[in-house]
Amino acid sequence: MYGVMAIRHLIVALLMILLMILLGGRFTTALAQQNQQEPQTSAAGSVEYGESQPASAPLYPPDTVYVPISTTIPLLPEYQATIIDTTTQTKIKRITQLDPLYGGYPTHSYSKNQPWNADATLYKFYTVAVHNAESGQLVKKIAGLGLYESFWSNTDPDLLYSFTVEGAIQTYRLSSEKREVLFTLAGYDKVRLGPGEGNIDIYDQYVALVGKKGEDLDVIVFDLQKKKVINTTTFAKAWGPTNGMPEHIDWVSVSQSGRYVVINWDTGLPRDIQPFDGHFGVEVYNRTDMTFQRRLIRYGNHGDLCFTPSGEEVYTQFWGDKGTINSYHLADGQIDVVHTHSDFGVESAHLSCRNILRPGWAYVSIDRTKGGMIIALKLDGSETIEYFGHHFSSDNSYLKAPMPVPAPDGSKVMFKSDFGHSSNPDEIYAFVASYASPQQSVQIMLPIIFQEK
Repeated sequence: MYGVMAIRHLIVALLMILLMILLGGRFTTALAQQNQQEPQTSAAGSVEYGESQPASAPLYPPDTVYVPISTTIPLLPEYQATIIDTTTQTKIKRITQLDPLYGGYPTHSYSKNQPWNADATLYKFYTVAVHNAESGQLVKKIAGLGLYESFWSNTDPDLLYSFTVEGAIQTYRLSSEKREVLFTLAGYDKVRLGPGEGNIDIYDQYVALVGKKGEDLDVIVFDLQKKKVINTTTFAKAWGPTNGMPEHIDWVSVSQSGRYVVINWDTGLPRDIQPFDGHFGVEVYNRTDMTFQRRLIRYGNHGDLCFTPSGEEVYTQFWGDKGTINSYHLADGQIDVVHTHSDFGVESAHLSCRNILRPGWAYVSIDRTKGGMIIALKLDGSETIEYFGHHFSSDNSYLKAPMPVPAPDGSKVMFKSDFGHSSNPDEIYAFVASYASPQQSVQIMLPIIFQEK
């Protein structure tokens, strides 16, 4: 009898042990789940759940619609210091100071000239020096090397292209300090890219230069990869007798794809058209043989050559018969109204589409008297915008115009400002506006689908 009872006790004990194991497992699992979901306060005071990581901060400000936002000018930040524009929650970093290397206050040159290299790890001011984009420290002095005027490669972060007044087309590699002369355009009084507002296509294939021969102006289309002239077209008397800038042409440039050459003729005010030999406004030519395609608009204002979000090439500018900002399709002349607000395009406003890794957006400045903001505009007709903050410039001279230019990925914008220090005409600083903390580098992924086959 005692043997039977012992067996029963043993069975009960085994069952109890098994039950405790099962319950213990369920409890352990429930506790683990609870530990994953219970909020834990870190030393910094933020709330985290278990080991989960916070989502990555967005690179771009939230999409919204434009309304003017007024503000007061804060104190000028110290060199390399960052302040927050509290009206837009964007970061404004001052990146320059009075510098003897430049003989004054260095800034970028213009809204259509890209200061950053292809992966945004470096920037340059004119053809004087290259700086680390994060710290601002001098990386290399390039003045005196015979490189003026220089432009960054769109595909190689280590490479500069150089187009000299004497006609030399060169490359310069920063890491090795190797300079290569690709070609020399002979027989010209001077040669310029633009002049001043032109660009290489985004694949580093084609460029349109202007050459002065007496009073005549040649448009020279050059293939940088094959190292040869594609064609040369002469516009008689278009340079004029001046030794400075051309008298009758404001700028010449290839489009971003390199399919077209675009000329903005300098022929007077919007309602005072003065054709030069039949030319006026913004004209489009075929890159292969410079055959005239169409006139986009009868008067060229501040603008840039861009892509729409759907991959169509456009010239986008302030002023027009429809909106205050319009895009004109290079392929057929179709007009897209980008925005209609009256704040756009007054006096010293500028526009840039140097955000070649983020096609479909244009970056613009708004005059101080209209709120003084820097924004990105989506080129789809939706009037969608992103606020990158205020530029805080007095805007009281052309040199103090903000002239915003985005980095290749469009996540940050360089601009000029005196931060209200209007009494000194030479006191101008460069700043970088961003929504997220600036990346140390960006991935170079050009829109291959747009490339000509």
